[in-house]
Amino acid sequence: MKNPDITLIITNWNGTDLLRECLPSVLKAVAFDSKRYYEIMVVDDCSTDDSLAILEKEFPEVRRIKTPVNLGFQRANNYGIEQTQSRLVMPMNNDIKLDQDALFHLAEHFEKGDVFSVSGKFFGFDGKTFLYGNRGGYFRNGHFYLYEKEPNDDTQTLFACGGAFMVDRKRYLQLGGFDNLYHPLYYEEIDLSYRALKRGWEVLYEPKSIAYHKVQSTITKQEKKRRIGLISARNNYLFVWKNISDTSLTLQFLFFIPLFLIRDLFKLKSRFWIAFFMALQRMPAALKSRKAEKIDSLFSDQEILRKININSEHRA
Repeated sequence: MKNPDITLIITNWNGTDLLRECLPSVLKAVAFDSKRYYEIMVVDDCSTDDSLAILEKEFPEVRRIKTPVNLGFQRANNYGIEQTQSRLVMPMNNDIKLDQDALFHLAEHFEKGDVFSVSGKFFGFDGKTFLYGNRGGYFRNGHFYLYEKEPNDDTQTLFACGGAFMVDRKRYLQLGGFDNLYHPLYYEEIDLSYRALKRGWEVLYEPKSIAYHKVQSTITKQEKKRRIGLISARNNYLFVWKNISDTSLTLQFLFFIPLFLIRDLFKLKSRFWIAFFMALQRMPAALKSRKAEKIDSLFSDQEILRKININSEHRA
């Protein structure tokens, strides 16, 4: 049997309703791109609902893979990508719909150049609310900040958005895939893309490729918001420790972070203190990876950030 050109990897946990809602648009997008042979794979991360049974009954054309144990988002994606031989793969959330031509516009970029990954423009399920697309990033006063560029700005993006991006499979695996250092969520796609950029590979943004992301209602609960905020701050520290290796930026971090922590102590703010101590537990793994990344990097942080922020006030 011929290997597919592109495999869509949809990770799922107890997402029966989302699969029923979103898969039809994915099937239409696959059918639209007649130039390529696609495979759709759902990686079920040990769901306790009837996701697998519904897939078998209602979407028999979709390949079904079940993880041996609950792996979490990063490792479930890696597990799925290891199960295919496609040249290109597309890690996707189960709460993503696609425009009919979304896949075609992403795949076209791999016909030339040294492309690692491409992602597109994301809206809410109402079809009107712009969520995210081309992201920028800059380092200031010891901290790494993200910002959103204009929706149609097709300059160099910082990272391919993790909800639905197309990527070269061999290079994805060469980088080790999504790093479980950031478990359970956030920063895995930033980390992956940034390491690719430092190796000289292209990470692109294609505004003609449009997807729709359903924001889960559970995220609005206050306790979960606080937890997510802590994890995001923790992973920011981990990202810097692992990937920001320029001497001047490292010295900035060592100088400013203690000052900001002392400031927050006097203001009785606890978020970054908690996040910092959460990050310390994973610091040995981050520093081990840092050594390897420094060896494989062809470009400095300053060079990468200057390219990302070429038309921005945040130019390095």
